[in-house]
Amino acid sequence: MDALIWIPGDRTAARAAYAAAGLGAVGAATLGAMFAVEVPRNGPYVFGTINDATGSLFNLAAVPVILQVHRRLPRTRTSEAALWVVTASCAAGSASSFLLVIKKLGFKSSTVISVAAMTVQAGWFLLAHRALLASGACPRNLGRLGQAIGGTLLVALPVAGLTWAEQLPRWIRYGIGGAGVGAGAAAWVAWPYWYFLAGQHLSRSLKSER
Repeated sequence: MDALIWIPGDRTAARAAYAAAGLGAVGAATLGAMFAVEVPRNGPYVFGTINDATGSLFNLAAVPVILQVHRRLPRTRTSEAALWVVTASCAAGSASSFLLVIKKLGFKSSTVISVAAMTVQAGWFLLAHRALLASGACPRNLGRLGQAIGGTLLVALPVAGLTWAEQLPRWIRYGIGGAGVGAGAAAWVAWPYWYFLAGQHLSRSLKSER
């Protein structure tokens, strides 16, 4: 299947997908700028604050897209439960980033919540796109990219966590853990492109029905 079959709500979801793509791209750029410019100087973290703000909005913009993708999934108790879990993770990720911006939550606590939210979303991405591809309800390029992003993040995030384990040898922390950081970063940077691609497919499904 190379195109989505139109269902009501695609117009709203397409706009949200484009918004998420833009916010995600800004978030990736500002995070890179923060580590390149602000972290070596120990602040001030202007790019970091922008990244947190865009991350909060990104999680909100993702929800209409996730809901619209879910409507194309085979309806099961598992898929319905997964929808509640993934939307709750988006809300938690958005809230933690917002609270960090207004200095009501510490950096470490916000990071833990954000990584947990990302992990839940990655799991949903992997399973949802696998089901969509199996049922033929999703364009192949969109489904394969979603699977790749979800699967890579699920593996990379715990491996990247090795860099924080000070009791481990350096070659494990910075070798294996560093590889996890690199793979996770690549998947995270690809995430906005998935939303851009989803926006294109949702928009084309509308045009094909006119």
